[in-house]
Amino acid sequence: MNEDEIQLVARIRPDAAPYDPAAKAAARRGLAAASAGRTPVRSLWRRPWVALPAGALALAVGVTATVLTGGTGPERGSVQEVVVALPRLAPMSASEVLGRAARAAARTDLEPRDDQFVKVESETMYGAFTVAGEGKGEESRHLYRTRRVIWQSADGTREGSLRIEHLEPKAYPGWPIPESAYEEAGTVDLHRLPVCDPVPDHLRTDHAAVRRLPADAEGMRAHLYTGDRGGDSRDEAAWTRVGDLLRENYVPAAQRAALFEAAATIPGVDAVGDAEDAAGRKGIGVGRVGPDGVREDLVFHPGTFELLGERGIVVDEKRAQSPAGSLVASTAQLSVTVVDEAPRVEEEAAGCG
Repeated sequence: MNEDEIQLVARIRPDAAPYDPAAKAAARRGLAAASAGRTPVRSLWRRPWVALPAGALALAVGVTATVLTGGTGPERGSVQEVVVALPRLAPMSASEVLGRAARAAARTDLEPRDDQFVKVESETMYGAFTVAGEGKGEESRHLYRTRRVIWQSADGTREGSLRIEHLEPKAYPGWPIPESAYEEAGTVDLHRLPVCDPVPDHLRTDHAAVRRLPADAEGMRAHLYTGDRGGDSRDEAAWTRVGDLLRENYVPAAQRAALFEAAATIPGVDAVGDAEDAAGRKGIGVGRVGPDGVREDLVFHPGTFELLGERGIVVDEKRAQSPAGSLVASTAQLSVTVVDEAPRVEEEAAGCG
C-alpha cells in the first residue's frame, strides 16, 4: 500500500465518538481488532483537497462501469453493468444553501445538561481496505455498511457507548467483494467509549466545548483555521473541521448557524443538486473535490435545509481508482436526542495511549 492509500485509509471513516481524538483512537483499536484484520477507512472529510477546473462539475456525464454486486447466495460476486453519473451543479450557490441552513439551524435547539448524553442514530457506508500479509499481500476493497447509535457525554467527563449493527456489504465500485467482508454481517457490537486526557480546545467536539465556540461567522471561520491539521491544506483542513464538528454530534443552534456561514467562505466549496444520503433521502450537496478524485459533500434537505448526512462520490477515476460517478461513502443522520444515561457495557475499556 502506498503513502496516498495509507492516508486514504486513515481519513475516511470515524470509528468512534467525536468527543476527542484520544478516545477515537482507543475505540478504533478495539473495532479494528474485532474486524479480523480489516482496515476501516476514516471519514470522508479527512483528506487534502484541490479543486477541479472551473465548470468541471457542471456536466452530467454518464459512465458505464463493470462492478461486482454485493448480493448473497448464487449472485454473490457476479458481474453486473451499472450506469453512474457525475454530480450536477445546483441551481443555487453553496453560499445560498449554507445561508438557508444557517437560518434553519437558528430556529431549533437542544440544551443538554453537562451530566446528560447526546444520543445520535445514523446509517453509514464507508470504504474498507484490506492488505493481506501485514501490508505485503494483495489489496482488496469493499463498502461496509452499519447502523450506529452513539451516546456521548455532554461535557466529555463520562464514559459513553457505541452500538454498531453490521449490515450486508456492497462492492467498492470496480473491485470484487472479498469473502471476509461478509463475516460480520448481521452481528451487533457494543463498545465502551472511555474518558481520556484533555486535548487542545480547537480539537474538542463535546457539547460543553462546542457551545463555547464563536457564534458569529468571522469568529467561527478563525476557529476552523486554527491549529495544525496534520499536513492538510489550510482550506481542506477547515472543511474537514466542519464535518468533524457535525458528525455524530450536536452543535448548538448559534454555533451551528455560524458554522454553516463560515463554511460558505472556504475556497473550493460549491453546491450540487443531485445528492442523496445513506437512507435514500434526496438533497443538495455542498462540498469540495480532492486530489484523490473524490468529492465530499454535506447533504441538506432541499426544502428545510436540515443536514441529512454526508457522501463521497468519485469525479476522477484515475486518482480514486474507481469509476467516475461511483458512490464510495455515504451517511445518514437519523436522529439526535438528549438522554440521561448511556448503556452500560461489560467489557474492559480500551486504553487512551
